[in-house]
Amino acid sequence: MKNTIIASLLTTSFLAAPVSAQDVAGDNKEQAGSWLADTIVVTGARERYAVPSSSASTRTETPLIEVPQSVQVITDTLLKEQDRRQLNEALINVSGVTPTRSEENVFISPIVRGFPAEVYLDGLPIFAGNQQAYDPSSLVGVRRIEVLKGPTATLYGGGLGTPLGGLINVVTARPDDEMGGYVALRAGSFSTINPYGELNLPLGEGIAARIAGEYQSNDSWIDLVDGERWSVQPSVSFRPGPDTELVLQGQLNHRSSLEYSGIPAGQALAGEIDRNAFPGSPVGQPRTENDNRMGTASLRYAFSDGLVLNVTGRYYSGEIDEFGSFVSPSFFPADPASPTVYPVAPVTMDTRTKEATFDANLMLRTQVLGGEHTLLFGASYDWTSFYSAMGLFVSNTPSGTIDLADSEYDLIYTPQVPVNSFTDDRFETFAVYLQDQATYGPLHLTGGVRLTSLKFIEDSNIGVDNDSTYTRLSPRIGATLDVAAGIALYAGYATAFRAPFGFLGFDSPRPETSNNIEGGIKLALSGAGVSGTIAAFRQVRENVTISDPDNLGFFIQSGRQRASGLEVDLVWEPSPAFSLLANYAYTDTRDDGAAPGDGLTRVPESSGRIAARYRVLDGPLSGLSFGAGITAFTSRELTLPNTIAVPGYAAIDAQASYDLGRFSLGVSVINLGGREAFDPFSYFGDAIVAPNQPRSAFVTLKAEI
Repeated sequence: MKNTIIASLLTTSFLAAPVSAQDVAGDNKEQAGSWLADTIVVTGARERYAVPSSSASTRTETPLIEVPQSVQVITDTLLKEQDRRQLNEALINVSGVTPTRSEENVFISPIVRGFPAEVYLDGLPIFAGNQQAYDPSSLVGVRRIEVLKGPTATLYGGGLGTPLGGLINVVTARPDDEMGGYVALRAGSFSTINPYGELNLPLGEGIAARIAGEYQSNDSWIDLVDGERWSVQPSVSFRPGPDTELVLQGQLNHRSSLEYSGIPAGQALAGEIDRNAFPGSPVGQPRTENDNRMGTASLRYAFSDGLVLNVTGRYYSGEIDEFGSFVSPSFFPADPASPTVYPVAPVTMDTRTKEATFDANLMLRTQVLGGEHTLLFGASYDWTSFYSAMGLFVSNTPSGTIDLADSEYDLIYTPQVPVNSFTDDRFETFAVYLQDQATYGPLHLTGGVRLTSLKFIEDSNIGVDNDSTYTRLSPRIGATLDVAAGIALYAGYATAFRAPFGFLGFDSPRPETSNNIEGGIKLALSGAGVSGTIAAFRQVRENVTISDPDNLGFFIQSGRQRASGLEVDLVWEPSPAFSLLANYAYTDTRDDGAAPGDGLTRVPESSGRIAARYRVLDGPLSGLSFGAGITAFTSRELTLPNTIAVPGYAAIDAQASYDLGRFSLGVSVINLGGREAFDPFSYFGDAIVAPNQPRSAFVTLKAEI
């Protein structure tokens, strides 16, 4: 067998190195055996690469073992082998992350280490306010997902400020000079039909184009809830010389479904109501539509090997037209004589978001003061316009009643138009930042600071009128120490801040802040095939905005919330034939303001996952691979103060595929054991839940182009 030269193409955020290795060889069966790093074979046959790198935490190419922060990377290989088609499905592979269910992603953001995180695309923000307005439910064209745990203010920010709990960076594919692509068809449970594909096309010397696309229609295990989504992602790259790259990317996304609002938790957990009931007025209720469009330009110019300029900009436009109906034990409780019969409240909501965001940074590598330094100087600007309007049960009159124990589904939906409340907000952020990564033998130091000026204007017809400017200095410092080959100790401290969104109260709002201190062990043992992080952390969030218990519809800033715990993220790949992923998180959360000593909502105290994959690389069964995983978590609180919790559960998933060269066939099963349980759900603040996905099976046929 010929010796192999493996080049680790360190797929980066939008602002760093231009090419993703998976763009070239992501589906090659002999390279698909890595959950640690994206690799490309330059010559010859298979060889492993065991030290992953990322630019997510530092915006410079840095081995993860030298980064003083827990950063986990979900690679294209893992996404494909586990048949992960949506962001929430992928994030279970990272410890300490509470994903957002796809049905509720316009209401709540994912949670990292107990606090809200933000979803970025290729290193740039997409404004969400207190919602996850951008819907990255389609993972077609995605090359990796990078999860940065803890406050991430030094290098990132926009909209209302900087990520308080963590950052989830979705990295998309870029064109390259290799002709190739694939088309695939996935089908299965709940009438799911899901064609998707990618095509990369060289157009000439230094010019290439790529297009990725996906369509899906499906029903649901929840009564009446069906939906569809599509995504089209064209891009073109220009490389006039080895030192210059310009990439233009577009993205158009659409998702629509009958909006689901969850069911009352107490009765659902007691088995008193139908777990799959649709709690609303479905007759004539339009689908909720989520549409967004964006265009991105990225320029990378290398003056020399040690001096590189990155400039990026994006314009985003999104519209969400929501038509919902819901039961609310708080607003409209059931009659005690018929406790499963609830009034149904219709609601109409319209959201319009526009955002222009820009970032430029200059990276300089130099030797000074006796060490090797990587300096990063940068500036960013973000302008956001956010309009949100709501029509909610005019005159406090429900549209009828529904029996959740025996639903007839004959209630007619009444659109609440014109809207009776709105907010019209503008946000403008300007920031400059400086970072230094210094190496002195086995010691790697990282320090940075960001100065941010955030101006926001909030106007509404409900009393939320706020015109404020915040100026904040956000520092970060950390170090890693190599104690042996492939083993390092690390410690880090970081901060973040964020303006309160839509605050309506009797006191002037203060910015929410967070800080995080963490430390642990990093592994990159290439010989043993072991990579990962073991981390202990303590994170504090100040000036938290919550509902005012004494004044309905108003808010207060309760003071402090905190989270501390232990996280383990490990991957073991002793050979290209076998991968084992294991993660575990112990997360102790506490509120020190409105409900002293109570745990934060939605966050399990213990959670973890273990998943394995075996690939047959030689012999008559070459091309066959199969895997399985189990995900488990303990109970999760639904309210603050704590009054009710959802019990924990475990679910098994399994996958198999057979690669016939140009063609491949895959099968995946979700919830193999058929476990019936509930997950927390968010809709107007009630204690509600949603049923977990029952046993589901899917088949994928794929053809290389």
